[in-house]
Amino acid sequence: MGRFRVIAANGDVVRSVGISAIAIAVAAYAMVLQPGGVGLVALGCTIVLMAATAVLQVGRAVRHMHRRQDEAKRTAQRAERHYFKVLRRIVEAFEAREPYCRGRSRRISFLAGKIAGLMGLDGPRCRLLAMAAQVQDIGLLAVPDRILNKPSRLGGEEYRTVKKHPDTSYRILEPLSFMAGVLEAVRCHHERMNGTGYPFGKAGEEIPMEARILAVAEAYEAMTHDRPHRAALPSVEALSELRRCSPKGYDSDCVTALEEVLNVRDLRRAHRQPLPATARTDPALTLSK
Repeated sequence: MGRFRVIAANGDVVRSVGISAIAIAVAAYAMVLQPGGVGLVALGCTIVLMAATAVLQVGRAVRHMHRRQDEAKRTAQRAERHYFKVLRRIVEAFEAREPYCRGRSRRISFLAGKIAGLMGLDGPRCRLLAMAAQVQDIGLLAVPDRILNKPSRLGGEEYRTVKKHPDTSYRILEPLSFMAGVLEAVRCHHERMNGTGYPFGKAGEEIPMEARILAVAEAYEAMTHDRPHRAALPSVEALSELRRCSPKGYDSDCVTALEEVLNVRDLRRAHRQPLPATARTDPALTLSK
């Protein structure tokens, strides 16, 4: 069935090659029947012309096929971008329901992108990771509100429900081909360096670098903002806690990079230097003091 689809999709090429091949075969057969002389030369010229025509027809058909493939690819890319925007808006609407969650994904996105840059990831990977951070927890939509907003410690069954959300996020984002390079990071951003995380219990280098970055950015954001079961920690205390939990829980290099990101911002405030216009308007840059 797959072969028939390929033939149907490339019908112009098949038709051009088939017609030209038949014409050349007929001319060659006629040449064989000719005793020689002018008729043989004429048939030879005819075959050359037919071959040239076939090449031109095939070239034209191939170019047309490539144009159609490029257009299909562009259409698919537009559809993926639209799908991502819809998912991002869903996350933002989900976060807006609770004051402590408002702007959460954008803050994590900002921190993850900056940490990734200091960890040596190139520009495209940093941007892709920052995009992934905006939707990494979309799987929490499958977790009941009574669990997410519970003011006390979660029970065993409740915790098992929460632990499913990274894989749910992975499956929701899987259709986005442009995010293929960070999908595993989305699924593994709750893994811990000593293997005590979820969903797979991976440890150390088994955890993708992007996942380790997301883990640190998310943990810092969570600690420095109020939650139903506790108040926010000051930035210094949150960093101390991340240091205490490294390297068993978090990647020490990622925590060091986070400290550098925050120190740059603190220096700007200390010297009263205005941030760029984007920083004044983008909620992703509004970190807890």
